[in-house]
Amino acid sequence: MKQKLISSDIITTDIRILIYLFSLSTLFFARNYCVNVCPFLDSLTNEELTLNLIIVFIFHIFTREILYKVFEKPFTRLTLPRHLYYLSIASWVIAGIFAFCLHYFQYSHFPIGSHVKLLSSYWVLGAGILAQLEYIIFEKRYKKIAANVDIRFYNENISRRIVESFTILTIAPAVTILLVLARYNTDTTNNSHLISEIAYIVILFVITAVLSALLFGQMLKKDTRTILHNINLIKTGVFDTNIDIKRADELGEISNAIESMANDIAKLNNEIISTQAEIVNTMGEIAETRSKETGNHVARVALYSELLALKYGLSPQEASLLRQASPMHDIGKVGIPDNILNKPGRHTEEESAIMKTHATLGYEILKTSNRPILKAASIVAYEHHEKWDGSGYPKGVNGENIHIYGRITALADVFDALGSERCYKKAWEDERIFALFHEEKEKHFDPKLVDIFFENIEEFKNIRENLKDTFV
Repeated sequence: MKQKLISSDIITTDIRILIYLFSLSTLFFARNYCVNVCPFLDSLTNEELTLNLIIVFIFHIFTREILYKVFEKPFTRLTLPRHLYYLSIASWVIAGIFAFCLHYFQYSHFPIGSHVKLLSSYWVLGAGILAQLEYIIFEKRYKKIAANVDIRFYNENISRRIVESFTILTIAPAVTILLVLARYNTDTTNNSHLISEIAYIVILFVITAVLSALLFGQMLKKDTRTILHNINLIKTGVFDTNIDIKRADELGEISNAIESMANDIAKLNNEIISTQAEIVNTMGEIAETRSKETGNHVARVALYSELLALKYGLSPQEASLLRQASPMHDIGKVGIPDNILNKPGRHTEEESAIMKTHATLGYEILKTSNRPILKAASIVAYEHHEKWDGSGYPKGVNGENIHIYGRITALADVFDALGSERCYKKAWEDERIFALFHEEKEKHFDPKLVDIFFENIEEFKNIRENLKDTFV
């Protein structure tokens, strides 16, 4: 079930601590910023300036928490990370205004420009620089928890995001450097001190810009690789994969389109498989109808085969494939003349030899197909008359050299054939069939399959009871 995330889903304790550590780090830089852009702020003692910054820091924390609580749900058509990004900017703007007011009333004798420069430190450093890093943190956290979130609007834009970040990370250091130059323009400070101050500012902003670019680029690269990986999965026929990378930009829209395409291909593929299975089953029924029987024989053999396959340890996918393919086990009978196929009583030696060719005929009919069902059906048709001791036909292979599909279908076919009435014989009683199975264990049949058969005999009887024969 799709759910809507709220601010508290992203602002967990660890995220909150990380954000507040970022905010705390601004105390050090803001102090240096203030004394470098304004001589009046520089005149304050370290204790005075630090105490004021701590007061603003505490106020900023409370402001954030109030904003997260009041605006818990994202605004219409905004992703939750961008919603929190805007709240982050708002908190820094409000903190800057509070710092302005605090200093204005504490140091009313300072010129208004001094208080504006303090305000600019929160707007430039916080709302401009740190908010960018916070946005990336919000996005990374969102992607971890958004598995059940349905993104309906793709209103983000990668190019706009890049331009937005580039503009902020360009204007912020430019404004800071201009303020520093303006402060020292009237001072007698030597050039080396001015250069060191500007270098300090440039290095700090460059580090922040590079860190932001690396984190954002890493996220883009990871999501692009995810899209390419899922495209390769679709190429190999794996359609039930989660392709949505939970982005509201172009990459998210592409991944959503690919997922939708994969679902459509999966439906079409299932229809093709279902059609193939239906055709296979119908062809099996045609072969059996030529023997004057209904198609219930092939239906029972299919279910017996699936049951044996599952109990033997094959995967549900393989067991299902064998169920769909096994109805074709006698498809080669379409090439056997009617006078031999439907002859009452025993066949002559020559007639028996012709009857045995149906295994090879069935294989020749199906062997050229690359479709999984028909490939499995070709194996079943070819090897379901092979015997464990090597005395079967057409190849005379033995033991595990006989494909498991052939071994399973052999037992399923014999059990159903002996228990069913044919034009040339009466149905055997169960006790007689079971006695033969015990006798043919390790001769005709795989001993492990015989044990599985007797361990689950009631399930085989239920299948037979539910699909009784009717004659035409």
